[in-house]
Amino acid sequence: MIPTWISVVGVVMTVLSPLLALGGVALGAYLTRKSDRELDTWRHREETMRMVRWAVEQILEDDDVGTDAGVVTLRSLMRSELLQPEDYELVAALTAAVAIDRVGEATYAELENADTEVVTEAGPTEGSRRWLRRRP
Repeated sequence: MIPTWISVVGVVMTVLSPLLALGGVALGAYLTRKSDRELDTWRHREETMRMVRWAVEQILEDDDVGTDAGVVTLRSLMRSELLQPEDYELVAALTAAVAIDRVGEATYAELENADTEVVTEAGPTEGSRRWLRRRP
């Protein structure tokens, strides 16, 4: 005859083993999804910075077609879902530093009418400083 404690251990193991396996699968799925989201965020940031770099290079080449392409790229990027909130201030400051002074504030009239404004601050030594800021 089988001792009672062995029967109890057998029943408990029979019930717990599928539950432990389910817990392991759930934990694995959670960790996989979390890492996928982090990787997706990283890929978006890399693509954003690649586009910003290309646009700035185009604007600084002093070619009218390239300047227009760079400005359109930066304007589109400022509105796109690809630009993450953490990167918005960087791209806005870069846009203001490179594009607004190069092509004029009128180019950004559409941006200004949306949820962004051009801010000008008088500098202590050399003129003024401009940047884009989201409206509160």
